[in-house]
Amino acid sequence: MYPFRTEYPENWDELRKGIYRRDKWQCQKCSATNVQLHAHHIIPLSSGGSNETDNLTTLCKNCHTDLHPLTTIWWIRWAEKHSTMNLIFKIAKILFFLFLLLMIIRSFFV
Repeated sequence: MYPFRTEYPENWDELRKGIYRRDKWQCQKCSATNVQLHAHHIIPLSSGGSNETDNLTTLCKNCHTDLHPLTTIWWIRWAEKHSTMNLIFKIAKILFFLFLLLMIIRSFFV
């Protein structure tokens, strides 16, 4: 196993757009078009994969997230699809961090 790596070349933006062009701006898993696209490493960098074009493919945001479920919390993905819930989760997140901050501050005075 290779050590965890996330090195992207200086020309990453140009490289990923080239992959999108090669794949006709279409998700290679679900065939979606006119959506947010991601360049996906077929063999992850952390497993010895490279940034070569034959190791890259175009995926939509949803398909890419499905391939990496542990890197995205499920409720964040769900909230992105529901605008009202997105606002509620943003507020809940702020309240949660305020609660943690309060607990930390309180622990100094107990």
